[in-house]
Amino acid sequence: MKKFIILCSICIFEIVFSQKNKVEKTAREKHDSSQPQDLSVPPPPISDFPAQYPGGNRLFLANVRKNLKESDFISSDKILKTKIILKIDPKGNVLNISTYGSHSAFNDEVKKSAEKITKNTPWEPSKNKQGITVVDIVNLPFEFKTINK
Repeated sequence: MKKFIILCSICIFEIVFSQKNKVEKTAREKHDSSQPQDLSVPPPPISDFPAQYPGGNRLFLANVRKNLKESDFISSDKILKTKIILKIDPKGNVLNISTYGSHSAFNDEVKKSAEKITKNTPWEPSKNKQGITVVDIVNLPFEFKTINK
């Protein structure tokens, strides 16, 4: 009888303590595993010194504001918002301009204004830690308060 009790306790001990512990994945691991990976797409550029407009990005936004044709999107007293995204090459040339916001006419007008400003004006290119100029993507939020006349 003692042998049977010892054998049963060893079996129970074996079953209880032989289960593997589940290792919880971090949020990043869960996200990476759920996303399809396209190896032909390079990772986003890493730059320690981001690209900027000559005189600063605030000057760029002020120039965009000056070149807007307000009559195209004035509807009422409200604040219109968009995000201007520029892709700058290693020589400082603007490769692409995109705008994202809820008001399409405002987005189009901001994009036209930004294209007009950057047409003949090279940006100061982005640099990495080694001082080599690299491609950079610049995100600039833009707000405009419409005034009903």
